[in-house]
Amino acid sequence: HGVGGSVGDVLGPLATGALLLTLSWRGIISIYGAAPIFLALLALWSFKNIGRKSESSVEGETATDRAEVTKQLLRDRILWAITLVKGMRSMSLAALVTVLPLYLNNELGLEPFDRGFHIGLLIMVGIVAKPIAGYLSDRLGRKQVLTPGLIWSGAICILMIFNGEGLILTVFIALLGLFLYPDQPILTAAILDRVDQSVASTALGLSSFVTFLMSATSPLIAGGLYEFIGVVATLYYVAGLFFLAAAILAVLPLPRSDSQ
Repeated sequence: HGVGGSVGDVLGPLATGALLLTLSWRGIISIYGAAPIFLALLALWSFKNIGRKSESSVEGETATDRAEVTKQLLRDRILWAITLVKGMRSMSLAALVTVLPLYLNNELGLEPFDRGFHIGLLIMVGIVAKPIAGYLSDRLGRKQVLTPGLIWSGAICILMIFNGEGLILTVFIALLGLFLYPDQPILTAAILDRVDQSVASTALGLSSFVTFLMSATSPLIAGGLYEFIGVVATLYYVAGLFFLAAAILAVLPLPRSDSQ
């Protein structure tokens, strides 16, 4: 499911870099502003029959039942811990996509298309890695895939501190993309593993809200670190978030697989 979104994530930076060669940023924003209107109409038509419950399932549920399940949801400490991990992962991603283009432009002097290529490369690797990571998480367990992946991402950020330019930087960006985006669907699956189907949307909505609040602060922190200290401090910040998220996830009592 995540592959479709990744294709758009890859083409977006490349298209933007190419368009910047001929258009101003205002012209590009105008083009991108029209696309969501078409996509909204397409989604309205495509999803018209998704999420409707049968009459039998509706009759079998009561408001009291749903309220009780929701209360249990809010008291689930494991769910809150997964949400915290998801939030720190989003903070890392927000920091990277904020500072990396600035670094590629200000310190390496790359052209717009080259900057778009590197950002696209960060996502492109995930097109292949997402289904593989998802398959492994179904077979081995969410934590067994997520924890090493978060450690991997943090380690690559540390290595980028000492190899921040040239071909080696391009290689490290590709290696970082191996797990930077594939971890998000697995975290979503870990949340769905914990909750009843009747409150799945509530759980995802609550988790996404908390994640958004956490990630909204990260560009400010990363931008401040980059401006006043440098890119090295920003990469240490991002790596620290990855390592902390991995440490929290490592101690959570998550099952190894659905069969167990």
